[in-house]
Amino acid sequence: MAGPCGRTYRIDPRLDPAACNALTQTASGLLVPGTTVTGIAPGTAVGTERSVDVDVTPPAAGACPENWAVGARLTPVFGTRNAGQADLRTSAQGQQVVLPFSQVLLPEPGVYRLTAHLFGLATWNFNGRHIASISALWFNTATNAFVPGSPRWVLLHDEPGTVNPETGLKSIGGNAVCEGFVTIAAPTTFEIRGLRGTGDGSALANANLQHYLTGGIPQQGIMWQKVSD
Repeated sequence: MAGPCGRTYRIDPRLDPAACNALTQTASGLLVPGTTVTGIAPGTAVGTERSVDVDVTPPAAGACPENWAVGARLTPVFGTRNAGQADLRTSAQGQQVVLPFSQVLLPEPGVYRLTAHLFGLATWNFNGRHIASISALWFNTATNAFVPGSPRWVLLHDEPGTVNPETGLKSIGGNAVCEGFVTIAAPTTFEIRGLRGTGDGSALANANLQHYLTGGIPQQGIMWQKVSD
């Protein structure tokens, strides 16, 4: 600025030295850093990814004031599928048999809910008291362990020892829902396994009891959904 007798004075701005002060003095003048806001996508519990999508709409160029619109959407991963039919006729009692096409790959770390709607069928054509049963469970293929709380009876039938006098064949069906919560740290595959049993364990019962387990008929299905990071 001009002073007395044509002298010129330079007055430097006085900046607060506090670390939180974004205003700085540069060779070309005062500088205030700009701020750019970006959203985040789902994925992990730690880092820039979450099971909630954060969406950001920036202001128009040159807008004053600069209004930023920020919103959030819950976006957990999920999936569903139909499985096939497991033939348990030749499996040993208590032997776990994988239900075909029941495998589900949980794609990212977090907590998931697993659900399988299953149908079981047992038939026989002999006289003699026995108990026909099928049970099923969710199984972790990475740890070779069943999911706690998921085992269910699909059917359990106490047969007193008679057959249908017209056809010579009797059958019994049953439904069950296998469910469980699992926590994983990396992508992991889970599957449904079924097993059969008889109450008396006789050779006659073992040879003639026919057991089937399915998760693929229209009323059945397998579902999974992430519920938490």
